[in-house]
Amino acid sequence: MSEDNRVFDFKTWIQQQQTNDYQIVLEDDHLIKLITDCAEASILFIEIDNNTIVEFQIISQKDHATKFYLHFELNDEEHAKQLYNEMVETLVGLKDQKTLRVLLSCSAGLTTSMFAENLNSTAEMLGLDYQFNAVSYLSIYEEAENYDMILIAPQIGYMLKRLQESLPDKPILQIPTAVFAAYDALSALKFIQNELEKFHQDQEPKEKKCVHCVQYEKRILSIVILTNKEQTRIYYQLQDKCEIIDSHVIIKPSMNIYDLYDVIDTVLLKHSFIDMIGIATPGIVEDYKQLKSPVHGETIDIKKDFEDKYHIDVFVYNNANAAVVGFSLEHPEYQNIIFHSQPFGFGVGGQGIMVNGKVVRGKNGIAGELKYFIRRMQLSDDVSKLIWTQHGALEIVTKSLLPTISIIGPEAVAISAPMTPDMQEVRNTLGSFIPEEFMPDFYYIKEASDYMLNGITELCVRYIKKGNQ
Repeated sequence: MSEDNRVFDFKTWIQQQQTNDYQIVLEDDHLIKLITDCAEASILFIEIDNNTIVEFQIISQKDHATKFYLHFELNDEEHAKQLYNEMVETLVGLKDQKTLRVLLSCSAGLTTSMFAENLNSTAEMLGLDYQFNAVSYLSIYEEAENYDMILIAPQIGYMLKRLQESLPDKPILQIPTAVFAAYDALSALKFIQNELEKFHQDQEPKEKKCVHCVQYEKRILSIVILTNKEQTRIYYQLQDKCEIIDSHVIIKPSMNIYDLYDVIDTVLLKHSFIDMIGIATPGIVEDYKQLKSPVHGETIDIKKDFEDKYHIDVFVYNNANAAVVGFSLEHPEYQNIIFHSQPFGFGVGGQGIMVNGKVVRGKNGIAGELKYFIRRMQLSDDVSKLIWTQHGALEIVTKSLLPTISIIGPEAVAISAPMTPDMQEVRNTLGSFIPEEFMPDFYYIKEASDYMLNGITELCVRYIKKGNQ
């Protein structure tokens, strides 16, 4: 730590920030907590060789989910304060979200509307901070992002599996028939509480494993950036030969270049050295070096920037292209592959394309950028409306795939699109355009980040080998 930052006592500074918005609790010399009635933030100080790593995490009281997570090396006073203020903004903002919002749905929304009123009255009487609303099943997807849990009536129980596949981050439950028939609000509330606890126990992160084994005497840090309407997630793993020796996911409302610096600084402090850094990012990557910011849109020569700062080789790639490489490692039997990625609520996705075992990037990295044509295709409705229905999402995905399939004739198509988890449905729809003899194999990808991480690691290995030849 520099002399300037030895003078800066971050722990003392934090304790001086007491406001009415939260309570500061000094647990011990290494842990400070900021507590509100709806969430708890922990600030952990980890000492390594006279240096300090600071870890921020916010856990919601409502659903026990992680709403914010990052770590950084304590070597810059202003940066530490800026990150603290960003964490506090997230913590205080959760006060507006402390109510557990539950969406009920049936065929027309009438019977569930009456049940919702009953549930609201009972919850208020019991002092539970719950809010219930009801909609027709036709509006579930469009309303889903505004709710923490979805309960469907028994008469639309056939939708349960599809909804759970499309919305894996939310508990989706069918109301027990006896409870719904009797409008038994007390039993329904107990059912909700029990199932919510089970759901979040099942969501505990599982140990990462390589889907392939890179036998190479180098240590590679792989970073994947994924953004959606609610937050940015930065996944990373440090792989030494065939073993993942460190991995985590950073969760923030938005991101900037300093978030990547914090990842690299922390990993270097914990593990001493890195031979190469691979970064998979959304958007067009030109000449393996430029990153177009997902937030502000400016172009950064990230390869030069990071190599000047760390003196470590850096390789930058589009994340869908990295995903198709990762998929090919798991399925070496295919030489021609499309990896279609379309996050929930997005009308336009992106594609990683492999032909004859090589990724097609196109001029200046444009290959697979569907935004340049999908909105101009003959669709049954506007993309922004289609994406909120199962049928509409299926139309967008299949019409995004049709031109690429027709041109390259892939043996396999991997689809990471929560609204279209049924691959037989995709196959049948495309079957009205493409004869069966030319139809590829289809794979549904529930979690794309693992393929992206393994893909960017493999690309780094190839980059190193090519440089050594």
